[in-house]
Amino acid sequence: MFTPRHLAVAAALVAAPAYADSVLLDPVQVTATRGSASSFEVAQPVTVLGAEDIGNQSPQVMGELLRGESGVYFQQTGPGQGMAIVRGLKGSGVLHLVDGFRLNNAFFRSAPSQYIALLDPWNVDQIEIVRGPSSTLYGSDAMGGVIQVRTPETRFSGSQIGTAAETRLHYGSADSAKVGRVKLAAGNEKLSLAAGYTIANYGDRKIGGLGQSADGAGNISLSDTVGPGEYTARAYDFKAIWAATPADELSFAVQYFEVPQLFRYNEMVPGSNPPPASRIQAIYDNNRAFYHLRWRHSAPLAFVDSLEVHLGRQIINDDRFDNPSANPTRYDREQNRSTLDGLTVAAQTVLNPQHTLRYGTELYRDAVDSTKQRSGNSGASYTASSGTTSFKSRFPNGASTDNYGVYLEDLWAFAPAWQANLGGRVNYTSTTLPAAPESDRTIAGEVDNTDYSAQLGLRYAISPSLAWTSNLGRGYRAPNIFDLALVGDRGGSPARPFVANTNLKPESLLSLDTGLKYRSGGTVGEFSIFYFGYRDQISTDNPTRVVPQGEQGCTDAAGCYQAENLPSATYYGFEGSLRQQLLARITARATLNYTWAEKELANGSKEPGNRIPPLNGVLGLDWQALPKLVIAPSVWFNDSQHRLDGLDQTDARIADGGTPGFAVVDLALRWSPSERLRLQLVGENLFDKSYREHASGIDGRGRGVGLTLEAAL
Repeated sequence: MFTPRHLAVAAALVAAPAYADSVLLDPVQVTATRGSASSFEVAQPVTVLGAEDIGNQSPQVMGELLRGESGVYFQQTGPGQGMAIVRGLKGSGVLHLVDGFRLNNAFFRSAPSQYIALLDPWNVDQIEIVRGPSSTLYGSDAMGGVIQVRTPETRFSGSQIGTAAETRLHYGSADSAKVGRVKLAAGNEKLSLAAGYTIANYGDRKIGGLGQSADGAGNISLSDTVGPGEYTARAYDFKAIWAATPADELSFAVQYFEVPQLFRYNEMVPGSNPPPASRIQAIYDNNRAFYHLRWRHSAPLAFVDSLEVHLGRQIINDDRFDNPSANPTRYDREQNRSTLDGLTVAAQTVLNPQHTLRYGTELYRDAVDSTKQRSGNSGASYTASSGTTSFKSRFPNGASTDNYGVYLEDLWAFAPAWQANLGGRVNYTSTTLPAAPESDRTIAGEVDNTDYSAQLGLRYAISPSLAWTSNLGRGYRAPNIFDLALVGDRGGSPARPFVANTNLKPESLLSLDTGLKYRSGGTVGEFSIFYFGYRDQISTDNPTRVVPQGEQGCTDAAGCYQAENLPSATYYGFEGSLRQQLLARITARATLNYTWAEKELANGSKEPGNRIPPLNGVLGLDWQALPKLVIAPSVWFNDSQHRLDGLDQTDARIADGGTPGFAVVDLALRWSPSERLRLQLVGENLFDKSYREHASGIDGRGRGVGLTLEAAL
């Protein structure tokens, strides 16, 4: 019978003998090698958040679930936004997957973006993060790593029809958070149907200390509650799973997430720079729709032992409203849409006990629609549509990108205790930029790139509990429509006019990491060090190329910026995680991450990498004080970060001279009176620390209380 995933830990507590010794399990993941294996059994460094880890959190956005995890850093530009930085890379430098399908689209930028926040964080079963390049298996964008979000799958046993229901309710005082989710399911061993709905309301944020608030009319005030931060998010999901035969399973899923009005807080306050802010009002109207069909075949078929096919469509609408402070009677509205269609085929063939082949193909096509209207009427408002004229759109309307790839990987047990995974990939990307009617846009044409990637992973079992691993791999990223064809003002401090550059080369990096993995009884741990050399990194954040007025479509008297390839960059660092059962009732957990980066500019000078996280980590305890009660104190911390590149030094989100370090103490109480009911009370930031995660656009939450109720029927 179906048991809700978030109550799994409660059921275990109820059923287990009081204070018994436990075995810490290593979750099964599928992302590292496109096949099921525990993270201990693969060569790649992998972070896995299971149902228990996710159920212990109450995130505002998806990326917040990854805060403090090994090799990952959370950055939040503003309320309703947030992303994960992996090994110092962000945005389009990290590939994001949802149930095996790409989230990255043609206008994903190589900077903080809101698109991963268009996933419902209350409808997640597992998150897998492969740290390090995975372009051999996944193609473009898999540079710093791959983040895969897996949504729940409801299954029933027996031939009789069963039903189930699950609800989650959450209140958080610091953000005035009110979240509700309900899920209904019915089915049997042949067919299951599940549908869910989430609604989340948030208000302005209470912080430790004083921060800036904007009233939407150009006025700024100081308070311990900052905003505007109020918004409503809604999500709908449906999933059907049909066991057509003992060897064939079909699933069909629909996901929809919307934020109809999200204030871009960081654009509306001056931050560390003198006023005014760059925007009087700045609003996102974003949504994501996803339609996904999957077929799994698990019996031998000719020379194929197993087969998995995905067919999907993802539509992301990124609509915007801007009222710039430099021109308070101007109002801009944008409509930007990505329609991403994809087909992937993944197969496995076991040749013999020493060789298992995994291979497949991927075909994606992304079509971009982009329009913009500008009004000079002083009485215009967010909802006004009259008095506007068409204006130069953010991206070329009708642009598209085709992405095709084939790959092969051999999992080779070539000697006792030794395992290698050796793979290669050919990938072709073609971006079409149609001619636009505007006289200041001269970017029509086609940009084609072919790439060859390879990787080698080694794992040596020193003992049944200890393994040494090492990985050598190449990552690559083809320039997308955002890189090639961004036109017009781009926000920042100060705002910068851009013109297109269709001569960009693909980015590439060569990465080497090595480390140890340990798993035995009450201990699970991993430690890795990594190094990679970056070539042709595409810079749109702090370019040195300036195009004079009248050339290449530049209309600004001071000249325009243009994206460019940087000669080289170097990244290195370490990442570690540990879960250790100290006593029968107490388990400790810890992570520690560090990244160092330096890039060479086109003029030959060098400077630190952009938005590189500081040394950071987490220390925590889970104490089973009673058979049904867990007490979990934790402290998560950041060192200061003073290594800033040129853009960081002028970024209003970053304090002058860098971001101070901090430590935040939380305390959680988790009570499971039955296997169908669970309550969690969390005291956040108990000492009301004033802090900001590096390069974030808003301060972290101050002292507050969170209460979450989970129930199943």
